[in-house]
Amino acid sequence: MVDHYRTLQVARNAEPEVIERAYRALSLKYHPDRAHSDRRSEATRLMQRLNEAYAVLGDPAKRRAYDASLPPEGADGWDRFWEHGLLGLFLDRFAPRAGSS
Repeated sequence: MVDHYRTLQVARNAEPEVIERAYRALSLKYHPDRAHSDRRSEATRLMQRLNEAYAVLGDPAKRRAYDASLPPEGADGWDRFWEHGLLGLFLDRFAPRAGSS
C-alpha cells in the first residue's frame, strides 16, 4: 500500500492546511515542467503520486476511509505477522478499529 502521508512528507495527524502546504511545495519542487529533460518522466511519475496523495488526504471523507485502512501508527505488517502469524494480519486488516463505525 502506498503511504500518502510519506509521499507528502507529513505526519498522520497533520492539519489540512499543513497537507495543502506540503502538496504545493512539493508540486513546485518536482513539477515536470521544471525538471531537466532527462528527468522529466521520473518527475511525471512523482507528480502523479503527489496528486494521488493529495486527492486522498485533501478530501476529508477519503482521508477518513484511507486512515481506517492503515495499520496502527508505528505498527509494521511484518512485525504483526511474526508476532501473530496470519491471524494477526487478518485481524489487523479486517477487525473494526477504535473510533470507526
